[in-house]
Amino acid sequence: MTNRPFRPFDFDRDIKAVQRIWIECGWIQDEKDDREAVSVFFKTGEAEVATIHDEVECATHWTPGTVRYQDETLKLGAVTAVTTSHIARKLGFARELTARSLALQKHAGMHVSALGIFDQGFYNQLGYGNGPYETRVQFDPARLKVNAPFRPPQRLTQSHFKEIHHAMANRKMYHGGVVLDSPENTKAELIWTDKPFGLGYFDGPEGSLSHFIWGEMKDESGPYRITMRAYRTNEQLMELLALIKSLGDQIDSFKMLEFGEFQLQDILDQPFRTERTTRGSEYHQHLSAFAYWQFRILDLENCLAKTHLNGPAMKFNLLLTDPLNDILAGESTWQGLTGNYVITLGEESSASQGTDKNLPSLNASINAFSRLWFGVRPASNIAITDDLSGDPKLIAALDQILRLPKPHFGWDF
Repeated sequence: MTNRPFRPFDFDRDIKAVQRIWIECGWIQDEKDDREAVSVFFKTGEAEVATIHDEVECATHWTPGTVRYQDETLKLGAVTAVTTSHIARKLGFARELTARSLALQKHAGMHVSALGIFDQGFYNQLGYGNGPYETRVQFDPARLKVNAPFRPPQRLTQSHFKEIHHAMANRKMYHGGVVLDSPENTKAELIWTDKPFGLGYFDGPEGSLSHFIWGEMKDESGPYRITMRAYRTNEQLMELLALIKSLGDQIDSFKMLEFGEFQLQDILDQPFRTERTTRGSEYHQHLSAFAYWQFRILDLENCLAKTHLNGPAMKFNLLLTDPLNDILAGESTWQGLTGNYVITLGEESSASQGTDKNLPSLNASINAFSRLWFGVRPASNIAITDDLSGDPKLIAALDQILRLPKPHFGWDF
């Protein structure tokens, strides 16, 4: 990577080139609002660029935040954009800039990193592993079996970005829940929303926004798409569902990622019959599942220190490999997590460098170990398709102790 044309992003100097790249990639249209949103977006977070003939042709952007690990909170580096122009493809810019971004995240004190993927494979080269399946659901709101009373909501617009960000940051949180630090990031997302609608309730402390839905409208009958939502109590969740149901006299279909806390099918009337009768139409009621985000550990010691598990403690050697070791060679004081560690898992967990010859050993890539630790899949499952191996008794013991809820971000980026 030595002498590669990389440098920190300079807003005044580089923003027009970055906007051009986003237009070329099809991320935005060549319109004033879209360009404004990119400007708002790049005024927050951290960014680096790669140049050809001193013109920016590739840019990465990351935003600090947090992620919930059971009852603990970890610092998250959210990689929020990796874009390459048409003339800079196949030069390795995106891979190397993202690797540099990971080093910057580690130096900034981030414990973990995550991103959304355009397809599986590219970011695996940087130590990221797949998250779990998220379920996308399209449904008829009139079919919701919700008995909560309806109450007229208040209308939300892009001008409410601070209130929406605050509601997202203070929503009811579960394992894997993400919060991004910057309200400006939320502002950009709202500007990018095509034909937006927002509805919510200001029942929080001092009249703050407590629960809401936000998304995109389409035609008179939909499908509408919900892209953001938040609530603080189960009662507020049911009120949001009652609100969605109330729109069913006009809107035939909603699309959204399923709420991570329950299965929407549980509260749909005759879901199989409705799926059959709407099949082939624009309003087809159905569910689909896919893993669209990836995740990796940056600070192994701190991640393990915040790991509290039920059951008797267990110890093992971890022989860990990290592709950043080669990509960042000679470029950074931190070059990933390749090395030998002694791992303790239990109510109090830890990771320390070294090897204990009296302990069993687990061989793993950082991709696979991150998935295991985060609770994406059990060790015995990950060992089938990913880079993780060890004595069968050790794998079985890991299955027993790492019984975690399915992680769910609840915040797209």
